Amino acid sequence: MSRDWRALSWVIGGAAVLVAVDLGRRILTNNDEARFPLLAQDILARSDWLFPTLNGPVYHNKPILLAWLIALASWPLGYVTQFTAVIPSAAAAFGTALVIFALGREMFGAEAGKYAALIAVTTQGVFLHGRLPMPDMLMTFFISASLWMLWRMTRGARWAWLGFYAFVGLAFWAKGPGGFLPLAVALAWAIVDRSPGRWRAQSLPLGLPLLAAIVAPWPLIRLARHADDLRQAVVHNQLFWYLPLDLRPGMVAEPIQNTFGILFPWVFVVPIVLVEAARRLRGRGGERDAVLLLVVASATLFVAIALSNQQRFRYYLPLVAPVALLTGWWASDAIAGRYAALRIPWRAYGVAGAVLAAAAVAGALLRRNALSELAATWPAYGGQVVVLVVTAGAIAVALTAGARAARRPRAFAAAWVGCAILVAWGYHWEVERRNAAHDYPGLRERMQPHLRGEPVVATLGLADMPLAFYLGRPVVPTATDVTLREVVRGATPAVAIVTDRALPSLAAGDGFTVLMRDRLALRPIAVVGYHAAPQNRSQ
Repeated sequence: MSRDWRALSWVIGGAAVLVAVDLGRRILTNNDEARFPLLAQDILARSDWLFPTLNGPVYHNKPILLAWLIALASWPLGYVTQFTAVIPSAAAAFGTALVIFALGREMFGAEAGKYAALIAVTTQGVFLHGRLPMPDMLMTFFISASLWMLWRMTRGARWAWLGFYAFVGLAFWAKGPGGFLPLAVALAWAIVDRSPGRWRAQSLPLGLPLLAAIVAPWPLIRLARHADDLRQAVVHNQLFWYLPLDLRPGMVAEPIQNTFGILFPWVFVVPIVLVEAARRLRGRGGERDAVLLLVVASATLFVAIALSNQQRFRYYLPLVAPVALLTGWWASDAIAGRYAALRIPWRAYGVAGAVLAAAAVAGALLRRNALSELAATWPAYGGQVVVLVVTAGAIAVALTAGARAARRPRAFAAAWVGCAILVAWGYHWEVERRNAAHDYPGLRERMQPHLRGEPVVATLGLADMPLAFYLGRPVVPTATDVTLREVVRGATPAVAIVTDRALPSLAAGDGFTVLMRDRLALRPIAVVGYHAAPQNRSQ
C-alpha cells in the first residue's frame, strides 16, 4: 500500500469512528435544532418539496437544501427521527475530513493532509455540529471544498473554476448568503498575493454567471408565489440579521470566545503554528503560497464573521478547515524533524491568554443575568475550567516530551487520542445532562391521554419547534396570555403548554383547566386544557 493510501485509510477510519460516536442520541432542544427536521417532516407528509411549511406558514428564511437531504435520509422510514435528522450533518463532517485531506495532500503532502483531517474531526466545532441537524456543517463542507478548488485554480487546473463556483453556490443553498464567504477569501488572496495571473485564474467572467445560475432558482421560484414573504425574509432575516448596523459592547469579546470554542482543544497550539507560518511567509515557492492562502483564508473568515451583527458559536465553524490545514502542516514538519527544536513562543501564549481572559470577563459582564446564570450552573462551569487547565497542561507536557525529533510521532499520536477522548467524553457528558433536562420524548408519552381528539396545541414561554417535532403535530407559539386566549378560543378542544410563571394569568373562569404538571428545560411547566365556558343565558 502506498503512503498516500495508507494516510487516507487513517483519515477514513478515524473520521468514521468519531462521526459515529453518540450519533442521534441528542434530543433536539431548541428551535434552531428542530427547524429543519420539521421542514423535512412536512415534505414527507405533504410531498411539497418547494414550499414546505413550518408550524403552518411557508418557510422562506433560508434555502432548504438541508431539509431536502433530511427528507431523503428519512424516506425509507416515512418519517423523521432524531437519528435520520443528523445523517446529512454527519456525512458533511465526514466529507469535510476527506476534503481537508485532499487539499492538505496537494499543498504539503499526504502526511500533512492526514494530520490536518484528523485534527479537524477532533475539534469541538466539527464533533458537535456533525451531530446537529443544522445547516452549518453542510455549509462548512461546501466552503472547504471551494477552498480546495480555489487552490487548484491557482495551480493551473483547467476546470477547477467550475468546482469553485459550484461549491460556493451549494454553500449558499445550504445556509444562504454566508455561503458566499469563499468569494471574499478569493478576493482577499488576490489583493494580498499580487502574483501575476491571480485575477485571471479566478475566471470571473465565466464563474459569476455560473454562480448566479445556481443561486437564482431559490428566489425566483418564491417570487412567483410568495413575493412579499420572500422580501420580508431577505430584508429582515438575512440583510439586517448579519449586517453590522451599530457598535456593540460584545463585538470584540464574542468572536474571540467563539473561535476558541470552535477550535478547542487544538486552539492551544495555534500560537506556535502562526509564529511558524509567519516565518515561512518570508520565503518563496509553492509551500509559501499554500501557507499564505490558509493564513488569508483564516483571517478573512474570522473578520467577516466577527463583523456580523449577530454572533453565534456555530458561525465560526468554517474556520476549522484553514486552521486545521495550517496545524497539520506544522505537525507534519515537526514530526519529520524539519525543526531541530520546537520553539514555544511563550510571549504569544501570554498575549493570547490575556486576550482570552479579558474576552471571557467582558463577555460575562455584558451578558444579562450573568451572575444568576453562573450561580445556577457553577458546577458545569467549574468542570469546564478544570478541563481547560488539564488540557493546557497535557499539551504543554506533550510539546515538552516531543522536543526530541524521535519522540514526536508518539507525542502527536498521544495528543490526538487524548483530544478525541476529550471531545467525545465531553459531548457524551453534555448530552446526558441536556437530555435529562429536556426530556421531550418523556413529555410526549405523559401527554398522550390529553392529546386524544386531536386538540389544537399552543405554547407560551417555551420553544414551539421541539414540541412540534416530538408531539408530531403543529404547535402554535404565543408571546402573551392574550395571544394564547385568541388562539385557543378559535378551536375547541385545545391544549396549552405553559411555564409555571404564566399559569396565574390563565384563570379557570376563562375555560382553562390544569391537566398535568411537569418539568422541562430545568423549570416547572403546566399542561392546561381549554374548553369554552358556557355563556350565561338571560331569563
